[in-house]
Parts: sequence; structure tokens; C-alpha cells
Amino acid sequence: MKTKEIIYNMLIENTGTHFLDSGGAYGRAWERNQGKTIEDFEREPEEQWVYYKRGNYLQRTVSVFHYLSQLETDWICDYFNEMGCADWDAEEVYGVSKAQWDWLNSKCEVIIESTFNTYNGDSDLSQILQGSWLGINDEQYLLLQIHGGCDARGGYTDAKLFKPREEYYIHEYLYEYMDSYDINQALEDDVITIVDEHDHSIEYTCEEILEKLNVSLKTH
Repeated sequence: MKTKEIIYNMLIENTGTHFLDSGGAYGRAWERNQGKTIEDFEREPEEQWVYYKRGNYLQRTVSVFHYLSQLETDWICDYFNEMGCADWDAEEVYGVSKAQWDWLNSKCEVIIESTFNTYNGDSDLSQILQGSWLGINDEQYLLLQIHGGCDARGGYTDAKLFKPREEYYIHEYLYEYMDSYDINQALEDDVITIVDEHDHSIEYTCEEILEKLNVSLKTH
């Protein structure tokens, strides 16, 4: 299965509901993604810049679909992913069955290099990612889950295994996060398109947004 198809299936995967989360009010991510085709995700912008008049701020959102689109798979990933996950009973990593983890360790030399959850840091991604960077036979791999729920403590997909093109790089030019300095630079270079919060057909020039935000951006 191609990488984009794997990501698409993760984005529409039913990650369940829980009475303690707030999904019933506006829909969980996996619920909002129902009815979308892979072509719908491919047509959405890689990143979207929206200006909010109330609060006078600019918000950047990076499409998780596009952000993950440059990941690749090899035979190890393909076999691991096709095994399926009946239960998350592997103790060492999240979202993985003991059968999957035992198979991987029986065929390869596996080291858990680091784990992460984008909710715990600065991120512009449209959905939370959780995963582990693995060393497999002295090469780097990414074991990844996508958050499809509301409460960040639950509602994650089964983990899938990918191979990055370069170590610790998920995408060549799409950055997970841009701070105020980077945003200010993008505005000054006039390289982004900014739309209105209520009507995305209304666009603002970078110069207009700089005039509105320059003071707050410069003070960060």
C-alpha cells in the first residue's frame, strides 16, 4: 500500500468515543474526516494562514496529510503494517500489538531512540501526532499514530511504521511549527496567502497583516 493511502486510512480510522471528551459538541477529527476522499486531502492546501479579527492574530495550520506524505515504506514496514493490530498489548511502544512487536524484534535489531507527542510542544499541525523514532538494523524508522479524537489523552490510531527519507525529517520543507520570528520573516518576504476567518475567499496582503500584527510579532 502506498504511503498516502496508509495516511488516508489513518485519518478516517474510527478511534472511538468517550463520555469524558467533548467530541459530541463539534465532532472528533475522525468523524469530521468521514466522507472525505484521498483526493479531498490531496486538494487541501499544505498550510493555511487565517487572520482572526477578534483577538487580532494570525494562525497557521499545516495539513497532517501533506506533512506525512513524504514518508516511505520498505518491506519491513509493509509486513509490520499488514499484520494488523488486534490489541495494544505491546509494553514498549504505543498502538502496537505484542505480535507485531515480537515479529519486528525477531527479524531485526530494534532500538527505541525517542518518543514524542506533538501536543506536548509547539505545533501547527492540523491533528496531533504521537510516535517513536526507532533504530532498525542501524537505519532510522518512524512508528506513528495520528490522533483522531478530542481529548489528547486518548483517541489515537493504531501505529504504522514508516521510513523517513532523512534522519528525523518527516517533510522536506513543511515545518511542524513556525515561531513569531519565522512568521514575521514570511510576511516580510511576502510568500504566504492569508484568508479571513469567516470567508476564505477574502484574502489579505502580507503588508496589511504586517501593519496589524507587527508590534505583537516583534515583541515575542
